[in-house]
Amino acid sequence: MAKKKRSSPPFPFPKLVKKSSVTGLILLLLWTLYQLAENVHLPQSTKLPASDAPLELYSNQTNDDLTRLYQQAIASAKESITLVIYALTDNTIIQALQKKSEEGIPVYIVCDAKASMGLGKYLPRATIVKRLGDGLMHQKILIIDNQQVILGSANLTPSSLNIHGNLVVGIHNPALAQALTARAKSMDEEGGVSPLLHRETMAGTQNLELWVLPDDPNAVKRMIELFRSAKKSIQVAMFTWTRVDFTQELIAAAKRGVKVEAVLDRYSGKGASAKVVNLLEKAKIPVFLSTGQGLLHHKFAYIDESILINGSANWTNAAFKSNDDYFIVVYPLTPEQQTKMNQLWSVVLKQSAKPGVSAVTQKKGKPHRYDD
Repeated sequence: MAKKKRSSPPFPFPKLVKKSSVTGLILLLLWTLYQLAENVHLPQSTKLPASDAPLELYSNQTNDDLTRLYQQAIASAKESITLVIYALTDNTIIQALQKKSEEGIPVYIVCDAKASMGLGKYLPRATIVKRLGDGLMHQKILIIDNQQVILGSANLTPSSLNIHGNLVVGIHNPALAQALTARAKSMDEEGGVSPLLHRETMAGTQNLELWVLPDDPNAVKRMIELFRSAKKSIQVAMFTWTRVDFTQELIAAAKRGVKVEAVLDRYSGKGASAKVVNLLEKAKIPVFLSTGQGLLHHKFAYIDESILINGSANWTNAAFKSNDDYFIVVYPLTPEQQTKMNQLWSVVLKQSAKPGVSAVTQKKGKPHRYDD
């Protein structure tokens, strides 16, 4: 993010240094501390979701430490840990799980067989289901003590937690946690599962919807209903977007006066998502491609600054038809959540450029693996 320029230092450093060496040393120290404060953004504290409270939002792009979030959540477990994950390779998270399993806490993991190989070597006491079905095991859900649920777009890899743009949601809801645990434990290695149809519940005073894919045949219909409900704005940050029906709905929203903006990952935007980028451009909808160091790995839509759609699902046919995926819908957002999302959207926009525009921060080279 660009720093604000000052016309002059906040205190007359050069003049005072000349008056005495002691004063100069003190001012030099103060000046150094000031520069550090101006240029270094420390991670915000990780607040775990609480009972009867609005859900928590976390993003590494707003200086949340996602590694510490998952580490603290795992460390807080007293009864059980259930993890459903595409890729788990982060040593800090693996060590936290290992410690809990050694303490006698049951650890149950469902992972994609190809993306999370070799876990048994590091977690010998955990139950590990290596899922290999028709689609990807693409969910990212951590359940603690059948009460807390942490989910979103982030995989548990060093790059996903620290470099790629991700948004994670923390929820305290025993009923939701238990339903997700039951579904996780029904998954087998061949792709079998007991379907979980959508759930509507509360997070504090907020409405919360869970849509599990490909279980629920009404998931696409619900997404389109949400697009059609927009009155003022729709802001989308998406890793991979190939669904033309969603594209047409956003174009229709723009035609009725809704402010629509979209940011896609630069590799996907020039590859799998190129058709959607072209359709949005032709409809004169502002569309941008990421320029940051890592992938833009988000899968969220922010509607009227009141509704948030987030989860593991890219806007692709595979996400809704064959992958193990999900999305949640939260509304109405609290003022604190609105502030968080507005900050995140500001960062996402600043780390993007119009298609075809080269940015200084955009590095050349081969794209990362499809979904790291």
